[in-house]
Amino acid sequence: MSNKISRRGFLGLVAAGAVASVGVLAACGKTKSTNEAANTTSEATGDTQRVVALNTGQLDNLLMLGIVPVGVAAAKGAELIPQFIKDKFGSQYDLDSIANCGLRQTPNVEAISKLEPTLICANERTDEEILTKLRDIAPVVTGKGGGENWKDDLATIAEAVGKKDEAKKLLDAYLADAADFKGKLPAEVPTVSFLRTKDDAFQVYGTNSMAGTVAADCGLARPESQQFTNKAGKDLSAEVLDQADADWIFYGVQSGAPSPADTPLWPSLKAVTDNHAVEVDYESWYLNASLLSAQIILEGLHKVLS
Repeated sequence: MSNKISRRGFLGLVAAGAVASVGVLAACGKTKSTNEAANTTSEATGDTQRVVALNTGQLDNLLMLGIVPVGVAAAKGAELIPQFIKDKFGSQYDLDSIANCGLRQTPNVEAISKLEPTLICANERTDEEILTKLRDIAPVVTGKGGGENWKDDLATIAEAVGKKDEAKKLLDAYLADAADFKGKLPAEVPTVSFLRTKDDAFQVYGTNSMAGTVAADCGLARPESQQFTNKAGKDLSAEVLDQADADWIFYGVQSGAPSPADTPLWPSLKAVTDNHAVEVDYESWYLNASLLSAQIILEGLHKVLS
């Protein structure tokens, strides 16, 4: 047996308060380096800032800061604008106005150029050949990428668009909520497992992952099998799904993928027999890395464990 948290149920914590004044990058030449792009904000305001976001979490980080990008790239097999972002921002911004810039791994450089961006957001893991082409279009700011780096990447993108103070306030609010959650944990802290479908198999997440960082901020324990730090996730076959067991399992199932709940081992897991297996939104928990995802995960943990 398993519980399920609805996607909309996660979205109560996100702070509003985007300001009307928007700092923009000075267009001082199309071949600026990443650091120059991050440090050349101007006092211009309004709609003159035209940002393209190409990597995980950058779309919702920009929206959290009150900036609607002119174009974004999509994750493979995912919608251009994920549903959890539509749920949060759809009534506030015209998300249909955002242009499709291809896939994150292979962005459409020609489409990006036609948007005449003032800033392009990528990450250090982007192919250098692609980055070179992008720098010929506009200044490029690169984050580190990866779920474990979401706080640093928020700060990087906020500085590039002149929103450092706003980002700090939002992050401080999240950290305060996480500290409050941590302060109310029982003496025997429960272990939490993060499991998702991956192709025809499964993957568990370690401490250096998006969900893993939120669990750490909240003071939650992880099962021994998920305390690895050398990578974000570890692949599992259905035959060793017992490695996903813990006091609680938070699992996400991609559309069309086999659910772990349909595997032979699933009924024997302690979390399942205790009715502590909770299905969560796949994209916001396991395909994204941003402040919004952190808030969604925190709210999901709080709803179940408090």
